[in-house]
Amino acid sequence: MRWLIFSALVALTTISVLNWRSQAQTQQKLEALAAALAERPAVAAEPPAAPVPVAPPAPEPIAVPRELAPIRQTPYVIEAPDVLLIEAVKKCAEPNSFIRLPEQPISGQFTVRADGTVGLGLWGQVAVSGLTLEQASAAIRNRVAKVRPTELTAENLVVWVEVLASNSKKYYIIADGVDGVGEAVYPFPCTGSETVLDALANVNGLCDMAQCKISVARRTSNGQSWQVLPVDWTAITQNGVVHTNYQLFPGDRLYVTRKAQ
Repeated sequence: MRWLIFSALVALTTISVLNWRSQAQTQQKLEALAAALAERPAVAAEPPAAPVPVAPPAPEPIAVPRELAPIRQTPYVIEAPDVLLIEAVKKCAEPNSFIRLPEQPISGQFTVRADGTVGLGLWGQVAVSGLTLEQASAAIRNRVAKVRPTELTAENLVVWVEVLASNSKKYYIIADGVDGVGEAVYPFPCTGSETVLDALANVNGLCDMAQCKISVARRTSNGQSWQVLPVDWTAITQNGVVHTNYQLFPGDRLYVTRKAQ
């Protein structure tokens, strides 16, 4: 019995010694690791990466007005040397009844002079350059009423103003090397409703368009450069594809050049 008790005490003592040694070894490892970390130089924290700037989305290209997608023009602005058709009448007491002006009627064609006015005979001259047709009509009514204030008022006058010839706004067809001729320039009045096909129909005697290179040159909105729009003549005239049958604007240049053989 004493031998068993002695053996148990020896075993417990052995286990206690082993646990103490294991704890001591673990403590030594932790102390060594802490010392090693203390000796290493401090590493500065890296600043967060700057966000990559996101490029703004590219603006969508401005649609070029063409036959099937024209844009509506702004009200016409009169300039010299436009030719206007002007008609002025006086209202009568009866509904929808009018009479011509006394002494000298205002009716017919009137050219806008270099100083921006139209001459109306005994009614004087009226500045119309820079005005829309509606504004010019009002200016003429006021002028006529001022000459005969006892007989006429702006309220009992009716004035119609239309553009007979848009001489101040033109597009140009420039033919180069066509039919053996050098460069030729053809100016045409521009109302804003013409297309490439309409424009080229105005010029007789040009070569076969299928043998020519055709393009439209147009100033950009800032006026500093030109936009060049190629025209596919064969697609327009033979295939009914009118994507390049562009709407023309004042100042446009329509170039027709014979293709190199």
